[in-house]
This record gives sequence, structure tokens and C-alpha cells, in this order.
Amino acid sequence: MQGKSGSRSGVLQWVVVLVVGVLVVTVVLGLNLIPRLNDGQNVLDAARPAFAPERVAGARAGIDIISADVDVADPIGTSSGTGATEVPKLIAFVSQQTGLSEAEVVAALQENFPHTTALLQTIPLSSVTAELPGLLAFLEKTLDVSEPELLAALQANFPRLTQSIVNLPTVTNGWDNIQSIEGASRFDGTPIKTVPDLRTYFSSDLIPILETQQSNFASLDGTSTVNWIAPLLLIVGLVVILFAALMIALNLRGPVSRGLAIASASVVLVVGVGVVALVLAVSLVPRVDNGQTLLDALRPANDPARVEGDRDGITMVSAIVDMEDPIMTSQGGAAAEVPKLIAFVSQKTGLSQAEVVAALQENFPHTTALLLAIPLSSVTAELPGLLAFLEKTLDVSETELLAALSANFPGLAQSIVNLPTVTNGWNNVQSIGGATRFDGTPVKTVPDVRTYFASDVIPVLETQRGNYENLVSTSNIDFIGPLVLIVGIIVIIYGLLMVLLAWRLEPSTSGATRPSPIPAT
Repeated sequence: MQGKSGSRSGVLQWVVVLVVGVLVVTVVLGLNLIPRLNDGQNVLDAARPAFAPERVAGARAGIDIISADVDVADPIGTSSGTGATEVPKLIAFVSQQTGLSEAEVVAALQENFPHTTALLQTIPLSSVTAELPGLLAFLEKTLDVSEPELLAALQANFPRLTQSIVNLPTVTNGWDNIQSIEGASRFDGTPIKTVPDLRTYFSSDLIPILETQQSNFASLDGTSTVNWIAPLLLIVGLVVILFAALMIALNLRGPVSRGLAIASASVVLVVGVGVVALVLAVSLVPRVDNGQTLLDALRPANDPARVEGDRDGITMVSAIVDMEDPIMTSQGGAAAEVPKLIAFVSQKTGLSQAEVVAALQENFPHTTALLLAIPLSSVTAELPGLLAFLEKTLDVSETELLAALSANFPGLAQSIVNLPTVTNGWNNVQSIGGATRFDGTPVKTVPDVRTYFASDVIPVLETQRGNYENLVSTSNIDFIGPLVLIVGIIVIIYGLLMVLLAWRLEPSTSGATRPSPIPAT
């Protein structure tokens, strides 16, 4: 009777173990943990370079100079900016304050600050775009060449000017309505339509994910990969099921020996200790908790409309950089090509260079002014003298002058304040430090920053969006660590209980044979 009771107790003990194994396997398979965590590991592997501390700092430095560039261009890029309407008001203001005629004011500015004056006469840049078809037709007629021949000649002889000319219409036409970006929005739902909108999205929504989630990424990614967790759980669950089934079968055949009961219970205890030790060794609980925080922060960035908008936006940024790079500093090369272009037209037409310039100024005044304004770093070089000139002319202090400019000409003041940051940092972005592209190429210039975002950062979102969606689709991941830990602790407690019960088994109930008493003689 005692043997049957012990056998029944053993079966019940191992049924509980069997149920635990079945539950673990059910969780792994029911939540698709193996493919989901594999996809999650792919996301981590792809995003790891972007979360490197030097690249996070570089991304902030990069977006800051791009933001300054947008602040320079926004008032002067199109007629929707205020710069074009503020220029005549500024001339009238100086005229009124000094008693000089407006023509005298303009003449004084042209004499002392020719690049700045030319830039003022250029804006809005959309006027240059409007003049380009006529300018090309003028050159075709003047040089007696076809449009393809003209474009080929410009590309061959004046590649940097041609680069700016080709990209300018994309920039001015898309500044207030970026092409194909429909449906994109900021994380708070605000639509992204204009280049300033795009700048704000990158600066205030996207880049902060890298900054605020860097430690959570490092926690999730730091100790080990994550794609081993689900296969390990599945293997442990299957082993537990098989072992429990074996022990149930042995107990159903009759009472097992005390030694076997203790050994089998010890296996359960060892499994529990191993699981708990592994969870603690790889810090699984805080890692998956921090990982869930990371995934929650990444959720709005992985919205399909935003990912598509990222590509449309960075394409627009690329056009801006390609348009500005030749004309921003003397290293850009466009400024050196301007006199060559004048000489080229003069040589081909027989007109003097002065006559060529006069013809261009008469027919294409905004374009000619832009050619005379570049490089824009020359405008930056003139600004301290211009401000000193205005202070003296208007008899005001620097503080009073800046206050008056901001109050009366906010668009021009915005461009003036931000231009030195852009031109001085164009070829050596401030605070970019040791930032590199994913392949290790240094990121130093604004074109480098553009390429880093366009070819490294944005592709992570594009290529990993499907993996991200699969990872977060069924459930959170922050339950995995606590679940495994709790299972391990329960198994330890239950294993200890089984060992204790096995030790209490009587030898007679363990299948041992008592020796027969010696008969009396």
C-alpha cells in the first residue's frame, strides 16, 4: 500500500514538472519568440554603429549646422521668406536715419561691402531659379549652340557652377513644399511640409532618440546577443518535458528507488539554478526592461509614412547641400569659375568682358548678383565691418543696432546671425569631434554630414522597419527576463521540495529487498 502511495506521489510531482515545461514551450512558440528575437537582433546589429557615443555627438553637431543653414536660407530662399521685402525697407531705414539718399546708401554699401550688397540684390533665390531658363536660352543663342551642347560645355568647363545651377530649382521649388513628403509628420502629429519643418523633425524628434536612448541601447546590446534567449527557453522546456515524461513512466511502473528519486529531483534543482544563474549573469531583467523603453521610443520613428518621409527629406537636404557646397566657401570652387565663365562667353562671342557682365545684369539681375556674391564666406568676412559701418553711420551701439535689426528686419537679422556659423563650419563642422561614417570614414564637412545621414542613418530605418515591426507585433519583450527568472526560482523551490521528499522515502518503499530472517535451529 505504501509503495502504491509513493508511486502515485512521484507521478504527481513529475506531472507538475511536465506542466512547467509545457508552459515554457507554449510561451516560446505561441509568441513566436524565436523569429521575433532573431529580427530584434538584426535591428540591434544594424543600429549599433549609430548609437556609438562619438556618432551620437556627431549627429547632434551635424543637425545643428544644418539647422543654422536652414535659418540662413529660410528668409532669403523664396518670396515667402521676409528677406526680399526687408531689403528696400533696410535701405530706406538707413537713408532716413542718415539723411543720405537711398542711391547713396546703396553706393556706399556696394563700395565697402560688395559681396553682401550683391547677396541682398540676389534675394529671393527663387528669382534666380525663375531667370535660369532665360539665361540658358540667352547663352544658347549668344554662343550659337544647342541646349545639350551648352550643358555639356558648362559641365566640362564649370562643373561647380553647374552643380549649383542644376540643384537650385529643386531647392527653391521644394522649400515650402518638399516633393513627395505627403503624409509625413512629427512625432506629435504636426505635418512636415517645408524644409524648416523637416529640420525641426530631425533636430527635435529623430536625433533625440539616439541621445536619450543611448544608454538603453547599450544595456540591451551590451552583455550578449538577445537571440539566444528563445532557443534556450525552448530547449529547456523540451528537455524538462522529456525528462518529466520519462520519470512519470518510471513511476507508473512502480516505486522508484530512493537513489533515483534523489538524483532525478536533483536534476530539476540544477536546471532551476542554471536558469536563475544565467538570468542574473547576463542581467536579463534590466536589459529587456531597458530594451522595451528603447523599442517604445523607436516606435514613432518606424512609422511607414515617417520612414518614407525621412528619405524624401534627406533627398531634399542633399539637393540643398549640393547647391550650396560650390558657393559657400572659396574651397567650393564656384567663385573661381565665375571670371572663367565671363571670359569664356567673351571669347566665344567677341564681346568684351564688361559687355558680357552688363548684358547679364540687364537681363538676369538676380543671377548676376548671386555670381558676384559668392563665395558666401566673403559675406561673412564683410559682416563685422558692415555692422561697424552701420553703428557709426546710425550713431548707435552694437547692442542697439542688433536690437533694431531684429525688431525691424527679423528675417535679414536671422540670416546675418547664422551665416558665420554656416560658412565657418562648412568644411569643419564645429564639435563634430571623432564622428565617422559606419565604415570609419571621418565626418568633417557638411557634405560629409549629409552623406552620413543619407547613406548610413536613414537606411537603418528603411532596411530594419520590417524586423522592428515583427519584434514588437505580438507582445512586449520586458516580460521575458522576469518570466525566466520566476520560472527558474519556482523550479529551484520545487526541486528542493522533491529532493526533501525523496530523502524521506523509506528503503522499503524504494524497491529495496529486506533480508530474510535466519530460521532458528
